[in-house]
Parts: sequence; C-alpha cells; structure tokens
Amino acid sequence: MSDHLLDRIYGCLIAGAIGDALGAPAEGLYYQQIRERYGRIDDLMPYDNVAYSAGHVGAVTDDTTLKHYICLAIVRKGGRITPDDAAQVWLNDLNPERFWSPDQIAYLKLKAGVSPWEAGRGNIPSACATMAMVPVGIINAGNPQQAYQDGYCIAGINGDGFNREAPATLAAGVAAALAPDASVESVLAAMTQHSAPLVRRAIDLTLNLAHKSRGIGDFTERFYIELLDWWSRPKLDWRIDHLPQGTSIETVPVVMALFYLCAGDVNQCLVEGANFGRDADAIASLAGALAGGLHGASSIRRQDWIEIVEQANRDFFEEVEGNPNANFHVMAQRLVNALRQERQNTQQRLMLLDKLLQPVTPT
Repeated sequence: MSDHLLDRIYGCLIAGAIGDALGAPAEGLYYQQIRERYGRIDDLMPYDNVAYSAGHVGAVTDDTTLKHYICLAIVRKGGRITPDDAAQVWLNDLNPERFWSPDQIAYLKLKAGVSPWEAGRGNIPSACATMAMVPVGIINAGNPQQAYQDGYCIAGINGDGFNREAPATLAAGVAAALAPDASVESVLAAMTQHSAPLVRRAIDLTLNLAHKSRGIGDFTERFYIELLDWWSRPKLDWRIDHLPQGTSIETVPVVMALFYLCAGDVNQCLVEGANFGRDADAIASLAGALAGGLHGASSIRRQDWIEIVEQANRDFFEEVEGNPNANFHVMAQRLVNALRQERQNTQQRLMLLDKLLQPVTPT
C-alpha cells in the first residue's frame, strides 16, 4: 500500500470532516453575523443549529455522513459505482433523520421505486449532492474526466440542473488533486474544464473576483455584494434576509476561490471556509478535502483536530458499520484497496481490448 497515497486520501476524508465540524456553528450565517457572534472561528466548538447532528465538539453533519455512505458503496463494489450501487446503500444503511429535506425526499423516492438515475429530478435546490462527491473523485484519482461523468450520474440521486452539474465538477477537482503532479493550478484548471456552461460562468465570475481581491477578507465582502445569488436576482425581492441558502452553483466556485486564495494550504482553507458563512460547513469541508488530497493529512498542523474528530464520530461509525474500530483512517485504507481493485478491473479491460484489436489473420 502506498503510504503517500493513503496520506492523501486520508487527507481528503479527515480534512473534509474537520472542515464540516469547524464550519457547522456558522452554517446559514452571513459573514457579518459570524463576526458579531464569534469574532473569528479558528477552533472546533459545539453547536446547536443543526438538528440532525449531535452538535458536540468535532461532530460532523450530514455533509460528511452522506459522503461516508458513498464511500461504503465504493468499497463494497470494489471500484467505480453507478447510481444503482449508491442507492443500495441509501436504502439499506441511510438514516434519514440525519439529513435535510432534499435528501429525505430523495430517500422516500428511492423507497417508492423511483429510478436512482433520476430521483433528484425537481428536488429542492441545495448543495446536498456536492457534499457527497469527494469519494467519487477519490476512486477516479488522476482521471477528472471520468470523475465528472460518474459524479454527474450519481448526483442525479438527489440533485437536478446545476445542482447535479456542479457536484460533478467537484468530483473532477478531487480526482485532479490526487494526480501525482497535481498543483493548485492544475486542480482549478481541471474543474473549470469539466463544468457545464452555467457552472463555468459561475466559476469564471468567482475566480475573476478572487484574482482582483486584496486577500480573503476583501474577496468575501465583495462576493456578498457583487455575486451573491447572481443567477436568480431578477426573481428575488432583493433583501439580505430573503436570500436563499447557498446551493451548488455558489458553493463550488467559492470553494475554488478560497482554495486559490489560500494557495492550497489545508489549514487556511479549513478556517477561511468556516468564516465565509452561508453553507459554511460544506465550503470548509470541500475546500479542506481538495487541499487535503493535494498535500495529505500529514499537512494538517492541528493533530488535536484529527484526534477530536475521529473520537467525536465513533457513534456514527458504530451506527452505520456496527464496528467500534471504524473511522476515517480505516475508510481511507479501504478506498486505497478499492483503487487497487479498480486497477485490476482496468487491466482486465485492457486485455480485452488487446484481443479485440488484434489483426485478424486471413484463413
């Protein structure tokens, strides 16, 4: 087993979980409200604004739990998955009480027999599909094109429109981050390349603003003024208290901008994501996952954060897997093994293609 690859995959998972727990107290708040309430979030703290989480220090929200269900589908399959594979985990293992209404609706649709390939059609706009896409990028490590295609299919379980397209872009970014020669620039380029037109427009606007901003604080303030919900402004009574919550078309570009402004530093990505506000737990989680995949769990300076988050979520692992020894590190090991199986699957495919492409000897 490659220790370097294991460190990077564990970095995706544990940095994502830390970002989720770090940003949870700020979920749904604007950056101004975060400043008023907390000053600045720079450490894990308890929270009580998310009904589906235990709320104690280091506990994750639905962002990480839904991601873990996709991890389970991948390791059980031993490689890339389809919506049918993911739906089996949803139906057999998912606890709907841990999730917000878009996922609960998708769960009920699956139970009613709706195809997993289109259960997300017409669903409530949200970033729910995006927050689960990190494992799809992991199993397609180094192949953002395939990660995008797989992500688009799987996001159809609970997403629709750009809330299906943007998760696929996130999956492409994780796959690019795990490539051997990956960099901040290559990750952003892969995500921009693998995006649908409206998502790409959101990425261009957000990254252009990041390039023009005088640091992260300036970017945050300007984003709230210039770009918040830009795609739906003609439909809104434009008041700050009427803004809809962040969806995938906002979350993914913001994650990319913070990843750029933090130069891919996982520690800064986690903190700045939490302090951005809006869907703060998803933003911190996904920015952390990209940076964690690029540099590995060993780049996280707060070892205590890793220990706290691993310990705080033992009840969730016990609930889902019935195994008190399950944790994020063990899942990272299982995903490395799934990649080994995926390599074997690919080798078998190559052998078949070799046979198919052999010249036919005339008889």
